[in-house]
Amino acid sequence: MRTSSSAIAFVLILAACGSSGTGAGPDAASGPDAASGPDAATPIDAAMPIDAPVVVPTTITISGKATTQELSGTSPVAGLAVAAFRVGDDATPLATATTDAQGNYSLSVTANGASLDAYLRGTKAGFVDLYLYPRAPLDGDFPAANLDMLTMANLGFLNTLAGGGQQAGKGLIGLTVTDAAGAPIAGATVSSTPASGNARYNSGGLPSSTATATDADGVAFLFNVPGAVTVTATKAGMTFHAHLVTARADKFTTTTVAP
Repeated sequence: MRTSSSAIAFVLILAACGSSGTGAGPDAASGPDAASGPDAATPIDAAMPIDAPVVVPTTITISGKATTQELSGTSPVAGLAVAAFRVGDDATPLATATTDAQGNYSLSVTANGASLDAYLRGTKAGFVDLYLYPRAPLDGDFPAANLDMLTMANLGFLNTLAGGGQQAGKGLIGLTVTDAAGAPIAGATVSSTPASGNARYNSGGLPSSTATATDADGVAFLFNVPGAVTVTATKAGMTFHAHLVTARADKFTTTTVAP
């Protein structure tokens, strides 16, 4: 199964929190998929027949940009250590890179013709470790795998604004709910198994403590995630693909939920 070719970005949420008070949602960002909301791009196989055989290349390229939100706007994060790991092996990176002055990075991972079930990790002093999970194993290149880095102050502000009640020792997941073409879906609810704590959604471009479903940007949050969970979404008339995500304690994890 091919996956959307972008990641979730939440920097515009923080732009609204930390500067003008307008705009929000992943800018990928994602989004694990999001400009004024997730910038989910068209899935790699959007134009392929449903029954077309998938040919996985020998090498898969994962690339994107790392950014953070400051009062003056979105800024690139240079010197971020980016690593790709196979799900189930958190100790041995498949490939590593460091973002350049513009925040860009690129990784080449050997796939040997098999789907790659992997995730990304971004780390740098002064930022909360970020984990990005694609919505499905990778069958091809994963461009726009953008990493939206949060400072501890921004993470705390997000929790306060959303009324998430985040507890120490628990994980936090940011999700973007999209359709099969990568467009954000309004009116969806998100959940995890095992159950997380509060589910929160954007309203008018800002995290809300009262919204009961996704807004036009498709953004949602799961607070106090207990660890490895299966995430999914629900909306009348639609069926979404559930997938496994591991939310590390006191870290930020992003992903996309799609049909």
